[in-house]
Amino acid sequence: MPSVYRPRRPRASPLWQIVHHSWEAFRRDYETRHRKTHGPLRKDAVAVVDQFYKCGDLAAGFTRLQCPDCGHEKLLAFSCKTRHFCPSCHQRKVKQTGHWIAYDVCFNVPHRQFVFTMPKPLRGIFRKRRKLLDILFHEAIACLRDWFRARLDLPNGELAAIAGVQTFGDYLGFHPHLHVIAPTGLIDKDGSFHEMPIESVEPLEELFRHRFLAALRREKLISETKRHQLLGWTHSGFNLDAGEEPIAAHDPEGRRRLAEYLLRAPFSLEKITWNESTGKVIYRSSRSWHTKQNFQIFTAGEFLAAAIEHIPPKGQQTVRYYGPYSNKRRGMDAKSGRARPESPSEPPSLQANVPPPEPKSIRALRPLWRELIRQTWGVDPMECPCCHTTMKNAGKMIRREEVEFFLRLHGLWEGVLSLPPPPEPPYDIESIEPIDVPPVWVWAGECDPPPPIWWEHGSPVKLQPKHPELNLGEGRILVLDGDPAPDDWPVFSNN
Repeated sequence: MPSVYRPRRPRASPLWQIVHHSWEAFRRDYETRHRKTHGPLRKDAVAVVDQFYKCGDLAAGFTRLQCPDCGHEKLLAFSCKTRHFCPSCHQRKVKQTGHWIAYDVCFNVPHRQFVFTMPKPLRGIFRKRRKLLDILFHEAIACLRDWFRARLDLPNGELAAIAGVQTFGDYLGFHPHLHVIAPTGLIDKDGSFHEMPIESVEPLEELFRHRFLAALRREKLISETKRHQLLGWTHSGFNLDAGEEPIAAHDPEGRRRLAEYLLRAPFSLEKITWNESTGKVIYRSSRSWHTKQNFQIFTAGEFLAAAIEHIPPKGQQTVRYYGPYSNKRRGMDAKSGRARPESPSEPPSLQANVPPPEPKSIRALRPLWRELIRQTWGVDPMECPCCHTTMKNAGKMIRREEVEFFLRLHGLWEGVLSLPPPPEPPYDIESIEPIDVPPVWVWAGECDPPPPIWWEHGSPVKLQPKHPELNLGEGRILVLDGDPAPDDWPVFSNN
């Protein structure tokens, strides 16, 4: 069945309604309730949320699209173009940049993802001083480069890499770690690629542990006693994940998936359930080894504080390019006509999927909104639904008086003012339309722990517990109790 593109309904989004109902109270109470944990409320983070509040809203202005043949007209609301908070705008940036990295930046050689993480006692150092994350970038890239050089015996070999820092875990907790996408080898001064055989990354992990702790000690961020203590742990708390196997040389789609994961948003709209009556947010994710649950309940203020903490400070680079992948080197290589490293041979089956020749403009490499909708939904949002002609831009409306007059004239103003309730999950992340699959379990009510409620045809049906885990299908499990006593295991019934 073909997909149908529908414009977003931003006010039906649970995130929009959380902001709508709780943002003013959150700002008023931030100093007393959240500052101690999350630090001062930054002006740039407030500006991002204020912009998100108007994203996709016709009342904030729009572009008129008009069919030149039949006169049919569409209204296209403006987007906020912010990242790390607005799911729609961030995802568009992820799609654009991921495509650009995979097809233009990366060479046609095998690539691998390396994820560098640090133990929990060190994470608080970076929570209120994000500039210190430069140490994580520098030490991780230097360790990876020196490890490759030692194993390949290329003391002057160059490492091409793309590194992106993420500060979030599954449940929006502060968990700084670094994702690095790099070829599985080095490039020599002649431009030839030297591939490294697949082997254990434990030596690289140990090298990173020692160098990272030494760097923190040089900056006087930890004491010598603390450094020796962390080096003496049997389980160091440092971890390096390099995946099971590299992405093949001529697999740009594999590289795109890695790039999109590196650039992903701190939270997913599809995992959020908002209960307006209780003011609670249920966030579902993978099962936590600590709580033995696959969901977490926040108050609206707690959720907003956790979410905006991952909006990077203004001017901070969250993604960096190294060696031949840096902007400067790519520009110099393009001017000099230097050949890009390639794998020895290209599989015949992929000959037809070679991307088009590089255009003159770098901006042209990144797919626009219209092309992204085509790729996702298979339809053209600029196509007239009546006569299938491409619609033209008929002008913008920005002034508040003009916007209200136009929408009232066409009977749309009341619809803009109304606040539709968000559907029960799961639903489509863009259109907020419910998906026709069995509903999920949610918590509702004021008690702690709250009783399980099954939402059926919009009405709650109380159930009594039975097992500590519930299979929701599609690989999802809801854990009701982390470790109940055998005599206290609840029983579900429809009574």
